[in-house]
Amino acid sequence: MEAPEHNPTGDEPYFADGIPVPSDLDPDLDGGGPGKTKLAKVLVQMAADSYRLIRADDGRSYAVPRIGPAIAVPLTSKGGTGLRAKLATSLYRRTGEVASSSELSDAINVLAGEAGELDPQPVYLRMARHHDGAVDSVVVDMGTENGQSIVITASGWEIETTAPVVFRRSELTHPMVTPVRGGTLDGLRALINLSEEEWRLAIGWVVAAYLTDIPHPILLIQGEQGTAKSNLIRSLLMLIDPQPAADREPPAGQREWAIFSRASWAFSFDNVTDIPDWLSNSLCKGVTGDAVLQRVLHSDEDITVFAFQRVIAMTTIGFRGPLAGDLADRMLQVEPEVLDLRLPESHIRAAREQALPAALGAILDLVSAVLATLPTIRVPDLPRMADFARVLAALDQVTGWCTLATYRVRVAALSMTLIEGNTFARALYYFASTQPWEGGYSDLLAALRRICDQHGLPASELPGNARHVGTKVTEVAPSLRKVGIDIRRRKSGSKRFVSVIKRDSAQEQEQ
Repeated sequence: MEAPEHNPTGDEPYFADGIPVPSDLDPDLDGGGPGKTKLAKVLVQMAADSYRLIRADDGRSYAVPRIGPAIAVPLTSKGGTGLRAKLATSLYRRTGEVASSSELSDAINVLAGEAGELDPQPVYLRMARHHDGAVDSVVVDMGTENGQSIVITASGWEIETTAPVVFRRSELTHPMVTPVRGGTLDGLRALINLSEEEWRLAIGWVVAAYLTDIPHPILLIQGEQGTAKSNLIRSLLMLIDPQPAADREPPAGQREWAIFSRASWAFSFDNVTDIPDWLSNSLCKGVTGDAVLQRVLHSDEDITVFAFQRVIAMTTIGFRGPLAGDLADRMLQVEPEVLDLRLPESHIRAAREQALPAALGAILDLVSAVLATLPTIRVPDLPRMADFARVLAALDQVTGWCTLATYRVRVAALSMTLIEGNTFARALYYFASTQPWEGGYSDLLAALRRICDQHGLPASELPGNARHVGTKVTEVAPSLRKVGIDIRRRKSGSKRFVSVIKRDSAQEQEQ
């Protein structure tokens, strides 16, 4: 749907939301009588005058103001930020008329139908990657009412009055602080009780969060009570995606997971103790890109698609059960140190607010430097989160830090934790420490039972027969490989064999 671009004059009336009052309302609308049946048509006319329609690449329809910030307004949302509510409010302010629910629905249906015929285009949440000719940039929605954005390139960053891409927002999108040029991380660093190595690794996670086209590891903040885990994640998320619910309860089901995840670019689950299988799988897919299909309420045929790739963190004192191996592969663990002196929350909040502008400026400088360095980065023996490892390598080249080496050690340490909590994996680890070995599944199972007897491990937790050994090997092999135990399987005719080899060290394998 197209309409002539609006050319405002100095005395033209505007609504409080910045949208110009339409000047070409249906002349038959007189507040009653026959004109009453034409309210839906008037609403469509108002939308055409003030908005342009777009269809996002996830299939959803939006309206973008023709004048003012290019922030996409959802068509079908029934909340106060949706087009439905905006049109109803504008109509009342202009004419004193109140549109009925059916009239609003009729107008929105027409607009949605027209938007559905358009070619899809990207609509972003908080962060965007933008290519303009030879210039590659990161665009950040500052969340301000006037629609300011930060555009970061390899040569620096600028605050722009308009964004070169279309953003959408949710109720959780809050404004970022105004960054300070030449800023430093020192003020924020003083509030964070991580070791220097882990602090730099956390900053690497923040820098990578600005790059929307790569998977991001889940930041796992594990520590006992009194280690200020919540303060740590709130401080980091303020540099990425400020929001009132930065640390939230884990979702109760897949639909809640999809809705909450779609509302923020970055978020954290607080005080997690249990990760059910469905959530473990969803977290893995949320890192690499998830698509959740849900039936539309009150419909047997319509399907809603929740598609997203997110930056995720979680805090925990400890998990009741072991982590799944594929989830552990996608985690970045840091452990805050115990505080010798606790400060009032009001004091910490004030100090954080004071430190954030300089810290955000320093982060933007690092993102710019990483963008300039990434094309030249080559990392041998990339770990599972390969793109993140390349970002760390670029950050190390820019700063002189050793975040990639720290990350490799953390990955191996988490894998060793998983092995220690799994009798089959632990028995394999001890077995591989003796000598290289190859044989069938029955032979391996018999050898592992002897290892359990020697080391006091519960042999009852091993597979009950050789048929299940192959499945268990598949489950634990990635974790063992990270600590230097290489397990391979091969087939010769109808027979299956497994080989177990211990390398000199995990560092050799990873580096």
